[in-house]
Amino acid sequence: MSKRSNSLKVRLFALAALWNGLALGFSWVALSLLFERHTERQVRAELIRQGEALVAGMSMDAAGKPVLSQALYDPRFTRPASGLYWYVSSEKGNLRSRSLWDGAWPSLTQAPSQTWESLTTKGPFEPAMLRVARTIRPDAKGPELLIEVGQDHAVITQARQDFAQELALFLLLLWSVLTLASVVQVTQGLQPLAALRARLTGLKADSRARLESGEHPQEVGPLIQAINALADARSDDMARARDRARDLAHALKTPLTALKMQVGDLGDAKSQTALQESLSVLNIAVQAELARAQLAPDARGTCLLGPVIERLVRVVGRTPAGASKRFEIEVGEDCLVPLTEESAFEVLGALLDNATRHASHLIRVRARVVVGGLMVSVEDDGPGLSQDQSRLALERGVRLDEAIGTQGLGLAITRDLIVASGGNLTLETSELGGLAVRLGWTQVPA
Repeated sequence: MSKRSNSLKVRLFALAALWNGLALGFSWVALSLLFERHTERQVRAELIRQGEALVAGMSMDAAGKPVLSQALYDPRFTRPASGLYWYVSSEKGNLRSRSLWDGAWPSLTQAPSQTWESLTTKGPFEPAMLRVARTIRPDAKGPELLIEVGQDHAVITQARQDFAQELALFLLLLWSVLTLASVVQVTQGLQPLAALRARLTGLKADSRARLESGEHPQEVGPLIQAINALADARSDDMARARDRARDLAHALKTPLTALKMQVGDLGDAKSQTALQESLSVLNIAVQAELARAQLAPDARGTCLLGPVIERLVRVVGRTPAGASKRFEIEVGEDCLVPLTEESAFEVLGALLDNATRHASHLIRVRARVVVGGLMVSVEDDGPGLSQDQSRLALERGVRLDEAIGTQGLGLAITRDLIVASGGNLTLETSELGGLAVRLGWTQVPA
């Protein structure tokens, strides 16, 4: 299924347009039929008035034949095949309007005498005609007369078609307005879900955050409860995992230390060296997992970067590797980083330790606000890393300490902590010629 068809908003728009169209289409048919019935009633009433005028002007001659003493006022009665006709029949003779000319009038045997009867039959020149008929007796002792007035039904049909065309244009405009209103309604109705999505982004950034049911509509209350329950379960699982990792690291630390002390008792120098290297790799892995477990990567906070750098430089500068190095610090006094102080010491301590061991003479630490966030970099003038080594250093499951000593341990721990704080870590070539480790965050702490 396409991504577009999975959009709830698009589905609601489509359903609103569809049901509005169906409702207005049904209204178009129904209103057209109602208009036709109303027009037919109006025409029938007009024919009855014409018939009553015809009755008023009708009389009988001495031979008992019907005679019209006063002509009807509508000029269509005098125009041949005009569509409006009258016809009077009796036992003694018949009368017809001039409009009938030589057309055949469909015969009607009888009609009620109290009211006008209405029916639709074939016309003298038309496929359908609406006619009214009534039986009268002008003279109480005279013969009965059948009075009939008819009109072409096409007039009604044409009026309905004209009305239907104009109504279709109006309903099309109404459909557009209703669909636009539905778009606005759906957009406004889904605003709480957009707010919920924003809160979920915050929940992703901080595992301790939870959604408040009172801030959202009650319809999404069960969803919020389910999300909070899932977040609680995730937090519990992470806590248990960290506890297990810490326990395992502590459990392995003492036996490894004891094994390293016993290696000195081996007589074979080659075997002793190989075993010491293997134990060193294991010890590095244990120390890394212990550091990760103790630092709780999902913890959030901020701290001033300047004091952290100053303390670390004083410590690193006293080490054999750092004593001969020069440090350049370009960090503002009010520079904040989105790390707890403990995490900042761990991250920057590992980076400065790596830099001092690989730099030739100079180490530079910079922090500056750039377009899109905060950038912190630790650079040195050492040999740096090749492209393949940089790719392997950041590849999941691969540690550079397996290939080039202990540098990979600091980078591995640093990357985990930076990612957990919402940032990213990249390895580049420094302006000094060596390695530049850049830490970036898209949001600058206030």
